[in-house]
Amino acid sequence: MIRRSIPFPGGFRMYWLRSRAAVLLPLVLFALACGSDAEKAAEHLAAGDAYLESEENAEAVIEYRNVLRYEPNNPQAHWGLARAYLASSKLREGYWELRESVRLDPANLEARIQYGQLSRLAGELDEALAQAEAILEADEDNMPAWVLKSQTLEAMKRFDEAKASYAETARRFPDEAAPLLLTANFYLRQGLRDEAEKHFVRITEVKPGFSSWAAYGGFLAQDGDRDDEAEAAYKKGRDVAEEDQKILSERVLASFYFSRERFDEAEQVLTNALEERPGDLELLYVLARFYASRGDQARADAMIEEATRAKPDEVQPWLVLSAYRGKQGDLEGALEAADAALEVDSEHLPARLRRAELLLDIGYREKDAQKIARGRSIVEGVLSKEPSSPEALFVRAKVALAEKKPDEAASDLRRAIDLKPDWAEAHYLLGSALFIQRDLNGARAEITRALEIDGQLIEARKVLARIHSMAGEHELAAEEGRRVLRDGRGDDVGTRLLVAQALVRERKLDDAIAELKAIPEDKRTGETLYAMGRVYRFKGDAAEARVQFERAYEKLPDHPEILEALLTLDRAENRIAESVERIERAARSNPEDARLVHLLGLVQVLTNRGSEAEVSFRKAIELDPNNLAPYQSLAQYLALTGRRDEVLATYERAAETRPDSAGLQLVLGSLYEAYGDLDKARETYEKAIQMDPSLSAAKNNLAYILAESGQDLDRALDLAQEAKASMPENGHAADTLGWVLYKKGIPSAAIGYLKEAEGLFRPDDINLAVVRHHLALAYEAAGERERARAALERAFADLEQIRKSYKANTGKEPTDPAWLADMQALQQKLEAGS
Repeated sequence: MIRRSIPFPGGFRMYWLRSRAAVLLPLVLFALACGSDAEKAAEHLAAGDAYLESEENAEAVIEYRNVLRYEPNNPQAHWGLARAYLASSKLREGYWELRESVRLDPANLEARIQYGQLSRLAGELDEALAQAEAILEADEDNMPAWVLKSQTLEAMKRFDEAKASYAETARRFPDEAAPLLLTANFYLRQGLRDEAEKHFVRITEVKPGFSSWAAYGGFLAQDGDRDDEAEAAYKKGRDVAEEDQKILSERVLASFYFSRERFDEAEQVLTNALEERPGDLELLYVLARFYASRGDQARADAMIEEATRAKPDEVQPWLVLSAYRGKQGDLEGALEAADAALEVDSEHLPARLRRAELLLDIGYREKDAQKIARGRSIVEGVLSKEPSSPEALFVRAKVALAEKKPDEAASDLRRAIDLKPDWAEAHYLLGSALFIQRDLNGARAEITRALEIDGQLIEARKVLARIHSMAGEHELAAEEGRRVLRDGRGDDVGTRLLVAQALVRERKLDDAIAELKAIPEDKRTGETLYAMGRVYRFKGDAAEARVQFERAYEKLPDHPEILEALLTLDRAENRIAESVERIERAARSNPEDARLVHLLGLVQVLTNRGSEAEVSFRKAIELDPNNLAPYQSLAQYLALTGRRDEVLATYERAAETRPDSAGLQLVLGSLYEAYGDLDKARETYEKAIQMDPSLSAAKNNLAYILAESGQDLDRALDLAQEAKASMPENGHAADTLGWVLYKKGIPSAAIGYLKEAEGLFRPDDINLAVVRHHLALAYEAAGERERARAALERAFADLEQIRKSYKANTGKEPTDPAWLADMQALQQKLEAGS
């Protein structure tokens, strides 16, 4: 502290001598007053501590604030206030007081850890990491700090550092269940199942309770070949469950049986549990949903209605009825039951939030702004008073998802799950948010956890099917999708389409047709008919494919993929004029649709209108700079016209004229790449990225060139990750990221992205053979030779289909691609090692 000198006026000494008594008295009084303030502060501090210990938090707040009246920078008072606010669920106030506690007393490690944890949950990751590292500098064996550091590094997507930190945490605390579980789940999210299992097993040894065995059972259940072990783990968990865990342990075991279609055993578990606890609303609700899923709707309805009528003056039965009706799709009936709960107790927080949730669900479905506003108002009112209410955070997350803000939703849901870890719907919603962000491992872990808790959560199973599809696990996607269709959702057109798509990927074309034909005629949308046409085309039945495509066109006349499918058939049958008419009409109606403008360019090339085609390709690029297809078409067209030098000179002059145009640099880079001048392509892509850092196509192309050349793979990885994040559904971006990881010698990480890329390309896409070749290489490098053979066989089959299609369209034999020799070399290597 800096002490300042106080100047005194001249004559001070004389005044002091003359009036010593007059001056001394106020000084004595001042000293007495200071002592009194310090004593008062100490008294209030002691009172605050006593109230805090007895959990009288409101009184503790008053006392601690009184301390600060006398001593505004008293670190103990700020620390007490922080704990009192947090105990009262006043998160915002508690967070501020924690920050003050740490500022005033850096040695208070407990305050630091709480401040760091809340910073992580609030998304202040740099602050969270700084707190963790400061604590570890003072106490290298502080377990919560190691956990905080590991979780924060993972949230920052610094996965290599997170892995090392989790491993160190488990090494330092081998007998602590919590860090072991966090480490196990991290390995699981990263796809490192062997490492994960070691930690799950260790948890059951360190803390052999229900939670440990349930976690291990969930891990085993993800492997379809270990059901006996999973069942044994779930039963062990039920046997050792504490009294307050009994119902959950029965639900988890029943959910496992339900997921394996062992319905009689699932029913037996639930009915036995209900006999032991007659009238238990949670069990009644679960059993009623079970009967509903098995088609016994009348029995399910009767159970819930009877439970509600038995206790009409209690809130909980009405909430159970609301939840049940909501699961059956009756949102208005669910809202009516929530309103009845509020008639019993108008201030009941879960009832208020249930009403808000339903107003929002109905409002978004009906596009009713008034209902949405009423629902939001309830949620915001609750959170202003109770910022850490898990139910309010859950509802706010639903709003964020509806408004396409999955990152905000995920943040709220993680906080809700921290407060209420066994909440199936919260895990399901978090899995959905992560899936939207294309975090497939994270999404899979959350959805799996949701289904462990509640195996009848059909919406979660639908998301799991989509995760499998996106990850290239088509057999599993078909299996999960069919389970959804069997469990009372046979009329779900979207799921049936997903199953059919998965079967096509598995080349089970007759099965795919059967799935699509199961959709009633009056429910066959344009997308359904298009899917049927594609399957017939893959079967080689061009006539039936045309029938289905034309029916799809009648429903969706401006759909680019339907128009492109018809164009392919028209070229083969010399009916190009029909496609020209269709595509020109669609492009006139939708002049800003980049895909339609690109198609227009293609038909203009086919009808010898090259100059018009070039204009169309350039316009398509301008409309959507991150769509790679128009760049490729433009480069191929210019190459075919033999205008390489002229075209390059034209674009080089244009780039000089408009030196700030990132789009022109991207086109120019694409031309250099197409003509094999990779050094200039690399240089030009770098310029494009410097001009426009959001130009993901340039990042993707540059990353691929770097990977192919083996140069600067760290830079390639950064570029590929950024491109993938910006283009999550682009097969080229997924392939590039997987290829870079393979080139870096991390084939296990590459496989997931390459499988994803395989699922993103259409089965007739010429790029699919390349992707499958990359996947085969990654499998072989990872020691998975059988999977490598299967992927390579698919690549050869794709190449053969490309040859047939080219010959059918041109009447000429195609030239083999340069990478065919690499595929053949890999085939020989795999055969030699078998």
